[in-house]
Amino acid sequence: MTKQYNIKYKEWLKDGRDMNIITIFTPTYNRANLIQRVYKCLLNQTDKRFVWILVNDGSKDNSDEVAEEILEKNELPILFISKSNGGKHSAFEVAFNEVRTEYFMCMDDDDIYSPKAVATYLGEWDYIKQENKFEKIGAIRTITQEEDGTIVSRKPFNKSFLGTRIDQTTLESNYIKHEYFENWTCYRTGALHSVDLFPKHYWMHDQHKFFSEGIWQGRFARKYQCRYYFVVLREYRHDTETSIIRGHKSRQHYVDMFINTKMILDEHLDYIKKSPSHFIQDVAIVSILRHKLGISLKELLKNTKSVLLKCCFVLAIPLAYLVRNPKISK
Repeated sequence: MTKQYNIKYKEWLKDGRDMNIITIFTPTYNRANLIQRVYKCLLNQTDKRFVWILVNDGSKDNSDEVAEEILEKNELPILFISKSNGGKHSAFEVAFNEVRTEYFMCMDDDDIYSPKAVATYLGEWDYIKQENKFEKIGAIRTITQEEDGTIVSRKPFNKSFLGTRIDQTTLESNYIKHEYFENWTCYRTGALHSVDLFPKHYWMHDQHKFFSEGIWQGRFARKYQCRYYFVVLREYRHDTETSIIRGHKSRQHYVDMFINTKMILDEHLDYIKKSPSHFIQDVAIVSILRHKLGISLKELLKNTKSVLLKCCFVLAIPLAYLVRNPKISK
């Protein structure tokens, strides 16, 4: 792993400048053609109170060269890290270890961001402080739209929500209110530090490459509320062949899906039980993928603490066999 700091970033570290700003983290993998676009979104920010950490997660294209060209311009304080491929969560972890600011957020490399994003988040954090809710609220979540202006959500979005605020946990939002909005989140760094974001030892951890954000967000929700601020600051783009949605579904994809869904069931069970359709869906995913991946029922039950889940996995055995897709080869 290599680290490169441009002059502005070095000066910021050396001078001990204001830490009441945002560290913006961007992970990238084989998307050299998109790095410039997200960089322009940062240059266009009306509020420059941020530093940027760009992490190249083992790209095989010319991402390093593109990043180095940007560093040389010295227009923003930038730390560039190039590492071997380990998945988005490993890039997140590497970047988070470098954070020295009060706030932290991820800005993906394949979307478009409002020039008012930084100003909006910092303004909202100031508002939260005025409300004396700073210790209670650990993150601010805004919403996302498609290129045509449609709000990204699994159900129709009530436009009367625009501009409003709700303080709640993500567990409440997901499993009780069933609000499946595509969020963009800015965290309090101190709040993130208080949560075990990426455990190192769990069943099949050595086979796990893509760690679902839903796992550690659930852990975060046990300690902090989120300020859901219904303003649009991000626009989805679907112009990359390397997107997770469009990418080839390899065996690794299904292994990750199996592990992530199983961990979410284990850790969110008290909330998931309140949403029967969600519960049934997750049990079905784990059961079907167990069979497709060639994982024994005995091994699954051995690594399941909940009696309810054990019973459900046994009852779902016929479902796994009814799905006639062949097992996924190694």
